[in-house]
Amino acid sequence: MFKKYSKVQIRNMITKTLAIILGNLVLAFGSAIFLIKLNIISGGLSGIGIIFQHFIGDIGFFGGTVVDIIVFILSWILWLVGFFFVSKEFAFKTLISTVVYPLFLALFLRINVFNDLAKMVSYYGVAGEITADTIVPIGNLLLCAIFGGVFVGTGVSLTFIGGGSTGGVDVLIALVAKYTPVKESTASFAIDATIVVLGMILIPKNFVPALCGIVSAFITSILIEFVYVGNQTSYQVDIISDKWQEISKFAQEKLERGATIINAEGGYKGDDRVILRIVFDKRQYQKLRTFISETDPKAFVTFTRTNAVYGEGFKRHINQK
Repeated sequence: MFKKYSKVQIRNMITKTLAIILGNLVLAFGSAIFLIKLNIISGGLSGIGIIFQHFIGDIGFFGGTVVDIIVFILSWILWLVGFFFVSKEFAFKTLISTVVYPLFLALFLRINVFNDLAKMVSYYGVAGEITADTIVPIGNLLLCAIFGGVFVGTGVSLTFIGGGSTGGVDVLIALVAKYTPVKESTASFAIDATIVVLGMILIPKNFVPALCGIVSAFITSILIEFVYVGNQTSYQVDIISDKWQEISKFAQEKLERGATIINAEGGYKGDDRVILRIVFDKRQYQKLRTFISETDPKAFVTFTRTNAVYGEGFKRHINQK
């Protein structure tokens, strides 16, 4: 099965798979330990699960919680939606997350040691018996929202670095982006905001935790920007490779980015060389880097972050007059 892949390709596949699994582990940990216990809704399937939990209540047969059950069911429903209505390639990218995230979430919600950890973090300093009516200090809510956002943002970033997707509402975002002119960032904000607002409306006394959920979502977006894409908008790459034609074709067909061919002369041997220059979006960085390393491990490559790129496929030129 793996004979058609080189050692470099197999190593990259293993590394990327481990990054996706680790990312989902961190994502599930942040959600279970810091957010779900205090009904902090910051969007995503866990937020939907918290809303269902309010109406269904604790069910002994399910171990006292239904959040992970709801997440499991919705994850597979949305995966099927992505498979049939987005693309098989997208569905493949979300498959690992669809399998492991609900499992990790169930692990952290149901194993006693993690359950005790979540209670300790959520109700630290609260005296007396903990009940459903226990008032949690605003400081606890805010700290859990912040650290939940840190873990969730880091987990999502690791998943993206591995070339995968977290699945769940990402499927809805991809669906909206495919069939409407709405950008992915706008769709993502609208969907998560809808989940947060529904939590405010449908769950009594959940206004303050919902506000903390907004803080958590903001922290998550900052972490994704910092860990995964950096603080710049685009990249420029210069590639010197004997297989520049294959790389140029990949950029044009898969990334939908043009390439500039620069004829150059080597300074050491004086031989004719080709420098392939490509400007691309930050989210395409990992795809291009992986393809280059698999196609020509000996390629000489320099990536440069850019503050702004104007023109077709990027920002529009703005008249400064």
